[in-house]
Amino acid sequence: MCDVGDSVNLLRVLINCAEKAANIARLCRSNEDLLNLLVQEKTGAEANARFEHDFKTLADVLIQETIKHDVATWFPAMREAILGEESPNFTNKLDENVTIAVGATEKDTTACLESVLTGHEQAAAALAAEVHRVVNTETELELGDLPELPEQLDYNNLGVWIDPIDATAEYISGDTIFTNFPGITSTGLDCVTVLIGVYERDTGVPVIGIVAQPFGKKLEEHVYKTSLYWGVCLSTLQAHNCNFEARDKHRKLCIFSSSEQSDILQNLIELGYEIAFSAGAGHKALKVLTHEVDVYVLSKASTFKWDTCAPQAILRALGGNIYDYKASVKQQQAIPLNYTATAEDAEEGDWKRNTGGLIAVRNVDALEALLNKLGDQ
Repeated sequence: MCDVGDSVNLLRVLINCAEKAANIARLCRSNEDLLNLLVQEKTGAEANARFEHDFKTLADVLIQETIKHDVATWFPAMREAILGEESPNFTNKLDENVTIAVGATEKDTTACLESVLTGHEQAAAALAAEVHRVVNTETELELGDLPELPEQLDYNNLGVWIDPIDATAEYISGDTIFTNFPGITSTGLDCVTVLIGVYERDTGVPVIGIVAQPFGKKLEEHVYKTSLYWGVCLSTLQAHNCNFEARDKHRKLCIFSSSEQSDILQNLIELGYEIAFSAGAGHKALKVLTHEVDVYVLSKASTFKWDTCAPQAILRALGGNIYDYKASVKQQQAIPLNYTATAEDAEEGDWKRNTGGLIAVRNVDALEALLNKLGDQ
C-alpha cells in the first residue's frame, strides 16, 4: 500500500497518499486517448455553478477513493470523517452506473475499473497497479525533516477533506498560459494540485495539510516529478517544509481568479499591490505559502472546504491563515475559515462551501490594511 516507516505516522501516510495520487494523475494524463475516455461532465448538484462546464475524471474519483481507502486502513477511527469533492459514481459507455471503489486486492480493483473502462482492460490493470503500488517518498521527494506526531493525538476527533485534482479543466486541457510574473502561470498543468487537509472535528481548525503538484517539476517532455508541500499546526507541534524567502520585499503581489470584481482589484492596486490572475484555488493558495505572492483574495462563494483545508493548515504552520472575506471585512477583524458545520449550514445544504469568500496571507500583518481598504467599498 505505502511505505510509512517503522511507526505509523499520519503525516507520512498522507504524503504517501499524495504521491500515489500524483502518480495516478500522471498516468491518466500521459495518454490523450485514455484521458478523453475518462472524462465525464458533472451535472446537477455536483457541478460548480461558476463554470459553464465542470468535469470530473476517473483520475479524480480514483485518487479520492484511494486516499480514503489508505487513510481508513491505517486509521480506522477516521474512516467516517474522510470527505471529498467527487461522487464515486461513474456512467460507462453502456449507460451503466458504476461505483468506483478500491478493492482488497489489485485484482478486485482491476475488475471494478474494467466495468468503467469497458474494452480497455490494459488501462484498468495499469491504474489498479498504481492504486496498490508501494510508493517510497523518501527517495522521490524533497520533504525536509518529517516530525513524529504527538502520541496523545486523538484520531477520533480528526476529519479529512480531499480535493483529488484541483483545477480539473487545466488538467484536461493541459494548455499553459504564462503571466508577467516569473513562476506564476495563468493556466496549465502547473495549476493542478492534490489537496489533503486534516482538521479537528470539535473546533473545525485545520491542523495538517498536504499540497502536491503532480506536474510541479518538468524533467523532460511529458515527464514530470511531484512538488510537495506539507505543514503541521497542532497546539504542541508546528512544522513545515516551506522555507521560502519572499519574492521581492519591495513589491507586493496579489493573486486573483480572472472573474474577480473590478472594484476589489482597484482597491488592491491603490494599496500598492500588483495583480496576477491564475486558475485553481489550491494553486493560488500555494503561491501564498511559497512566498511568491503576498495575498490571495476571493470575494465570491466559489470555493469549498476541500479547496482550502490543506493550504490553510500549512499557512497556520507558517504563521499565516485563510480568512472569511465577508465576515472579516464586515467585522474589521480576522475571522479564519472553519470546518465545523452548523445546524443552519446543514439545513441550507451549503455547508461544504466557503460562502463568504476568502483572504489568504502568509504574513498576517498585511491583513489590517487589507480589511480597512476593502471595508471602504
